[in-house]
Amino acid sequence: MPLFHGVAHSRTDFWLSSDPRAKNPLAAPRVQEAFWLNVYGPQMVEELGRERVLSTPCAHIEELPHGAVLMLTRPTPVDFASEEARLAQARALVHLRPELSLDSTLAALRQRSLEFTPVPIHFDPDVADILLKKIHFEGVAGGMRKHVEHFNQYHPPPVSEWIPASQAPAPDVDNVPAAIEQYDGLYAEQLMALFHEKVPEVMDVSQEALPLLDWHLWNSRWGKDITHEQREILVPALGGWLGRYLVNWLGGRWVPRRKLEEAAVIVGDKAWLPFLRARHALNGLDAPLDYSCTQFFRAAQRSAHPQAH
Repeated sequence: MPLFHGVAHSRTDFWLSSDPRAKNPLAAPRVQEAFWLNVYGPQMVEELGRERVLSTPCAHIEELPHGAVLMLTRPTPVDFASEEARLAQARALVHLRPELSLDSTLAALRQRSLEFTPVPIHFDPDVADILLKKIHFEGVAGGMRKHVEHFNQYHPPPVSEWIPASQAPAPDVDNVPAAIEQYDGLYAEQLMALFHEKVPEVMDVSQEALPLLDWHLWNSRWGKDITHEQREILVPALGGWLGRYLVNWLGGRWVPRRKLEEAAVIVGDKAWLPFLRARHALNGLDAPLDYSCTQFFRAAQRSAHPQAH
């Protein structure tokens, strides 16, 4: 088949470019950018002017069969974002499109190269695991640099779902052991059943599962896109699963209440309210981050073992 148009370049840098096919693969090709390797089909060459195309300043240019032209801006693609590569890309593009300014074209390319420059990470330690998952998921093309700069300034609200243990109301349920079994067994098992495929770590009840579940809830928009009925099922499941961590890892003791949001786990001199935390964590798009299970557990852990922190 006759050549029409083609490029070879960093995929991420291509997505960051202004080339219309970065947003729509079916868009009609045009010379919007100059990449590492560029192939212009005979129609594009004639529109640009064959003489102009063949005189483009570049590392290599070659006429192909049927009238197409192949052009390399640099000998290899490995330094596509270097100053030398950006200058070569800018010179080639401005030659092919003389209406463009070399200075403004080069400035735009340099700005794009900044996306590949690492930014020091200083995330809040209580939620750093969740935020790292976010930036790795989005990648450079998803604005990693912008996310890191934003998350370096982010701190979740202080954990408020607790009361002094001396003020915790006594159990008001008819059968305390049965209520505890419902929290620690039925509800926690429901959480595992709901998420064991997407977050297999929830089955292990390991501390590593906390930020992984928080990330999944946040990234999958569980705090915003679920129905009222779904939320009323998930709040007890998440609260029971979270309370199990306070019991198993911190030696906590359940204090059941008829109203779930009042049910507490006593750890040291504080009564932690996992069901209330679960409701807050499912009450908005960013709620799984602002009211994460991870931060809640770590706050309880610090309170239980202050000398270790």
